[in-house]
Amino acid sequence: MTTFREYRDALAAGGSVERDLPALPTDAIRFQGERAGLVSRAVAAFIDVLIIFAVVLGTIAVFWMLSFIINPANPADIGSIEAASTQQRRIPEVITMIVYGYVLNVLYWTVFWAISGRTIGNLIMGLRVVDRKGRSPGWIVSFLRAVFCTGFPIGLVWSAVSHKNKSVQDVVLRTSVIYDWVVGIPWLRSDLEPLADAETRSTTT
Repeated sequence: MTTFREYRDALAAGGSVERDLPALPTDAIRFQGERAGLVSRAVAAFIDVLIIFAVVLGTIAVFWMLSFIINPANPADIGSIEAASTQQRRIPEVITMIVYGYVLNVLYWTVFWAISGRTIGNLIMGLRVVDRKGRSPGWIVSFLRAVFCTGFPIGLVWSAVSHKNKSVQDVVLRTSVIYDWVVGIPWLRSDLEPLADAETRSTTT
């Protein structure tokens, strides 16, 4: 695998570099493009939920710190009923944070599925959500799927008994989750191609 330093030095010397991408592991090749099972999908969803949970906790921490900037604690009131009431108001209500977490999760899944078909959890587990034509679902389908998955997560269990490994959400919205490992950084390679051509021309003229 050529490093960026080797690639840059070779261009400076007037040469060319073959920028190849690493191959898939042998065990993964036979699964590439197949529909994913329950375990892989559940792990990916669990990773995504952990990310959202971390963001929610981070939001609570930010609110708590900002509350002391906006309304600093009075040392004379420490231990009083008023101080206890103020301390409770520094942290959002539990129901508020639950609703916030659900909305954030819907937005997260919608954006990532619509743009690339992959969330961070999907990327780690080598999965991709596709529509019935094998493409990334559009914004409407991604939104409906995100709402469905967030509000009815138990629907994923159907993929364990479905002969097509489809969840209830997949059956209703005509989507699938397939194994599709991303190898290397294709967008970086495509971005470097024009630079490579330009520098090669400049060194040969």
